[in-house]
Amino acid sequence: MWSGRPTSTTSLPAIAKCPPTIPPIPGLDKTAFYSSDTIFRLPKLPGRIIFIGGGYISCEMASFFGSLGSEITVIDRGELLVSNEDDEIAAKFTEVFSRQYRVVKQAAVKQVAGPPPGKEGEVTVTVEASGQTQEIKGDVLFVAAGRVPNTDNLECTKAGFELTEKGYLVVNEYLETSVPGVWSLGDIVGKAPFKHGANWEAKHVVMNAVEGKKVAVNYRVMPHAIYSSPQVAGVGMREQDLKEKKIEYAVGKYPYIKTGMGKALQDEDGFVKILVDKSTQKIIGAHILGTDASVLIHEIVVAMAAAGGDLDAIKNSIHIHPSLSEVVQRAVNAIDLEGTNPQSVV
Repeated sequence: MWSGRPTSTTSLPAIAKCPPTIPPIPGLDKTAFYSSDTIFRLPKLPGRIIFIGGGYISCEMASFFGSLGSEITVIDRGELLVSNEDDEIAAKFTEVFSRQYRVVKQAAVKQVAGPPPGKEGEVTVTVEASGQTQEIKGDVLFVAAGRVPNTDNLECTKAGFELTEKGYLVVNEYLETSVPGVWSLGDIVGKAPFKHGANWEAKHVVMNAVEGKKVAVNYRVMPHAIYSSPQVAGVGMREQDLKEKKIEYAVGKYPYIKTGMGKALQDEDGFVKILVDKSTQKIIGAHILGTDASVLIHEIVVAMAAAGGDLDAIKNSIHIHPSLSEVVQRAVNAIDLEGTNPQSVV
């Protein structure tokens, strides 16, 4: 939160980091567990780690410790891991991830038991999945159920700040809060919970609060990435968003393995998916799963931000061969705007 006064000193109060959400699981309050804030303080590599939650934080940590040799079990209440992604990406990610690690889907965690906080020992997680109850044992328990804004600890309502239903600060398009002269940015706003999202918001806060401008924040081309194995990256709208909004669209997809570099890397699962609004013939979303997805997404980000989503910005650019970026161009070339796309909304 930033109280900006262009003609005087600007203050930047210290604000505690938004803490992880602690789900109401029986026994959790009496059992030692780790979160993304504490997991890297482990004194040694655990043999077995149980992850409760199938979002990006849990999957990133599972990939990290799994690559070091820990036995991984991920427990998720849904059918798909990283379920906030495009449905097709999430489905493929779940398939690939399940080949590498034990994934217990559609599972309800009934209770946990183990050593008290601050102690080490075997942890037991009791879950109900597919109509059966089972006990999963591990050496370390990791809980990733999201984060909560710390507006309650800061007593923001007493200071006159309006909050959303989820406890985030209400801001206008210029990031000014309900208290005149006070701007907010970062996780406490709840709009783009990424470091680069906070950087983007900070740029606008400086313009609006310090320089006295009126520049609205545009989140339309806000990319993100999941640093797991496989990597995932996305920007713009998902296919399920387009279906929900009844936007007529076309899809262009291309697999890594059909490019020279994709074949050299032996990435048989990776693919690029690009979504185009048929009425404007502009890119409105893109989603990638596979090697260096976090790098490849930027070509599409630039095309959307600087070229307005113009397909020709990618089509008519020369791509080095063999380079992995060729898969992006080929996904664009695969878009059929004139034909009947079986995945478009009728």
